[in-house]
Amino acid sequence: MKKQIRLLLTVLIILSVGACAKPTAQAPTAAPSPTLPQPTDTPIPTAAPTLTLEPTATATALPTLTQTPTITVTPFPGFGDRFKFYQAWTADETTFFYFMNAQVNQTIYATVDDLEGNQYALTCPPDEQYPQDIRCYSDVLFKGKTDYKVTFYSDPERQYPFFENIFATDLNTRYMDYDNCEKEYRIYDGKCYSAITCYGENGEVVYTFDNIPYDGHFEGYSLPCP
Repeated sequence: MKKQIRLLLTVLIILSVGACAKPTAQAPTAAPSPTLPQPTDTPIPTAAPTLTLEPTATATALPTLTQTPTITVTPFPGFGDRFKFYQAWTADETTFFYFMNAQVNQTIYATVDDLEGNQYALTCPPDEQYPQDIRCYSDVLFKGKTDYKVTFYSDPERQYPFFENIFATDLNTRYMDYDNCEKEYRIYDGKCYSAITCYGENGEVVYTFDNIPYDGHFEGYSLPCP
């Protein structure tokens, strides 16, 4: 009986010791969940700003410039060595200036200055009968003056002068239309010369002109000289 009691006590002691030695059960610790890095905002590459061109005004096509043809002036040889003024006169509301030995084969042009600020235009074609001479004309009547400055040009625009001189005329007389005059025209060495005498109301001589080279080679009489 004692053995049973002793055995019971032994069992109880063993159970007590076992109960004390048994570790207290702990609540299982949850396995740490891996902490995932929070996704960071990856900067999305921003497209470079596109330059927006301001609308420009529609270009207007410039008109094509048409160049005005320029006049090519041929160097003018000038007058011959024996060039000289012959005479000036008026007829049929036209004033004439005649020059001898011009030796040009084309129409040339001139301006006449009366030395008092008035200028007139002359056109000077070769004389049809004597082509070595020029017979200049103007639709303006020059009267009352003796001296005129004549400037010659090679172009009709009168931009290229090549000769200028002052000539003494008889345009100051009132008889340049040769009324009441005795006139004689002669040819010497192929040239026309004249002798003219004009008379006033009482028979007085009011104008004379004579350029006949009486020592030259006389070839006959002529119609009025230019």
